[in-house]
Amino acid sequence: MDFSDLDEIGKVLTYLIPVIIIILTNVIFRKQKQQKERLKVVRSLLSELDSNQKIIEAFSVQWQTKKFKTATWKRNKDKMDYIDQGLRYTLADAFEIAEEFNREIDAAKKHKSTSYLAGIRVDRLREPLAKSKQGLEQWLQLQQGKKKL
Repeated sequence: MDFSDLDEIGKVLTYLIPVIIIILTNVIFRKQKQQKERLKVVRSLLSELDSNQKIIEAFSVQWQTKKFKTATWKRNKDKMDYIDQGLRYTLADAFEIAEEFNREIDAAKKHKSTSYLAGIRVDRLREPLAKSKQGLEQWLQLQQGKKKL
């Protein structure tokens, strides 16, 4: 082995090591950013579920034309592969029912008639909302448990 070979290896390593460090740092920061985004989406979904439960309660007392919230679900439903498939089906069911109700509410507004609202059975949405909320809260607890480890 020649000292010139060691010099060549040293020169390569002085360029290679910083590149490897930059790549590793980038991967770590990307994972952290991805996890923060996931938490943000789940918290936003929980907020929508809470709002929708309040709308159900208000609707039970008096018919109203306040629409159910579905924006976060619409934006993120195809990117939620980190959520258990069963929970995704429950969420999809809950938000599909909410969208169905929103279409009926739009029809009532369009025709300026509360008779359209009489046919909306908001109780159909209670169970899917409750299951969705419970599942997302459990997911959040698991994620927070992983952070503490």
